[in-house]
Amino acid sequence: MALITIQDFDMTRAASQPDSGLGRWYCQQLERGHILFFPRIPFELSEEDRAFLLTQQQAGAGYHKNIAYRPHQDRITGLVKRSRQEEERLRSLMRAYSRRVIRFMAALLPPYASRWRLDYASFRPQEERGRPLRLRSRNDLLHVDAFPTRPTGGGRILRVFTNIHPTRPRHWVTSETCDVLIERLAGTPGLPLPSPRHHSIWGRLGRALATAGRRVGLPLIHRSPYDAFMLRLHHYLKEHREFQASSPKHVWAFPAHSTWIVFTDMVTHAVLSGQFALEQTFIVPHEALVLPERSPLRVLERLVGAPLTAAE
Repeated sequence: MALITIQDFDMTRAASQPDSGLGRWYCQQLERGHILFFPRIPFELSEEDRAFLLTQQQAGAGYHKNIAYRPHQDRITGLVKRSRQEEERLRSLMRAYSRRVIRFMAALLPPYASRWRLDYASFRPQEERGRPLRLRSRNDLLHVDAFPTRPTGGGRILRVFTNIHPTRPRHWVTSETCDVLIERLAGTPGLPLPSPRHHSIWGRLGRALATAGRRVGLPLIHRSPYDAFMLRLHHYLKEHREFQASSPKHVWAFPAHSTWIVFTDMVTHAVLSGQFALEQTFIVPHEALVLPERSPLRVLERLVGAPLTAAE
């Protein structure tokens, strides 16, 4: 795993040459489990906007882990609401931030841009060190990402982070990549391999029930065998004390006003400390990958010997 530093990225030039090999090379590095790092924020974010964000507070309810912006609904959740005007300003700011990151990422990673699915953006105002969260929600324990309420169906979780703290770095620690962990841990006690029989029979029934539930407003969730395994892996790693203590670790300090990009379902990571970060998530479908054989889905399917996802 390596940190690939990009000092000067010309977004206008990249957007005018979308078929150049550089964008594909960036995708390859991300899919191998490397991190793309920008010492300076590579998209517009004014000092005025940053100063406003530093005044925002997160709601205390346990189900709001961050302040979230849902682009498809143009909605903010998790905010301490002090005035209608302030809430609208934050919503407008997060909308603009999300759109700027989309334009930047489309220029940087053209192989993904026409196929990805836009997920939530978030603002993380709380200090991560010592944050009181349930074990499975803790950010300071090594894990790979899997969303409990938004299964990807085999898509990859690509995230863009920006540290907007005025002075302090955001400290991460990373360990082995997910493909390595699946090869070593899948099928061991506590982490059984998924069953393709569940996929073929109960999977169809689960999709039908989830679809019917959504039609009447019930938030039913269907997970493919792959999604169910990745969520189990997320929990397994956080709950496995020996893994947390003895796994190889690399510590990174992302300075104030820097940005980094990573497949968080590939890179085992934890956030040790830091406050005030912005983030935007993309779901990259498997057919858009440039190294699909390296993906957690393909590694797991080779072990099982059967497909583990299906179209709705």
